[in-house]
Amino acid sequence: MLKKITAALTAGLLIISLAGCTQNRIPDLTDEQMQMMGEFAAFNLMKYDANDRSRLVDYTDMLSTPEPEPAQDPAAEGTETQEPQGMDPVDDTPVTGAPGSEAGNAYTAASVLGLPEGMEIVFTEYGLYDVYPEGDEGSFALSATEGKKLLVLNFSIINATGQDQEVDFLTLSPQFGITVNGDYSRRAWMTMLESDMTTFVGTVPNAGAVSAVLVIEVEEAAAENISSVSLDIKNDSKKCTMQLI
Repeated sequence: MLKKITAALTAGLLIISLAGCTQNRIPDLTDEQMQMMGEFAAFNLMKYDANDRSRLVDYTDMLSTPEPEPAQDPAAEGTETQEPQGMDPVDDTPVTGAPGSEAGNAYTAASVLGLPEGMEIVFTEYGLYDVYPEGDEGSFALSATEGKKLLVLNFSIINATGQDQEVDFLTLSPQFGITVNGDYSRRAWMTMLESDMTTFVGTVPNAGAVSAVLVIEVEEAAAENISSVSLDIKNDSKKCTMQLI
């Protein structure tokens, strides 16, 4: 074995001596030549070392990516996997109220809008317009986009509290969502109309009422066949739905 290793090293030195024989001295080796020398010697050492096979395998395994260990079976360790338990199901039957009602809601429209007890919001009627208000030249008016109609919902804010009440929906900033025929939903416009409920600020006299409107646009095809209209009112964590039609 020693002879074979010696022969390998001698061969390497012979390469060096041949490379520098013209100058009768061992030449300076470049980094590349030094690397070749090292690789040559290492190759021959491993080639003739009978015990080197295991070391070569270990080195190769070190460079390779280790295979993940198999997952342990919880049952083998005496543990049990428990299914997560949730709440028992409850019946949730929708309640359908009469037009304009708030049946099935936790809050009334008045409470969502911050009105005191004794005040209420009542839907009265709706109208379809190309221009609203009609025939009132010189004042602010809304115009429908071509191919659409303005859907104007009319309400009364009624005061039966025993005293005049100041109302400020502009500061409250509630959200009014209108759904037509069950699948067409739009947020009510914020306009400059004095009666616009989204921005209404004013006094509602005792034992009296003031008018308010909400406006959206609908396609003319839908405007010709309105079968249902609902209103969602939301403010902070409070919400209610009024089935208007």
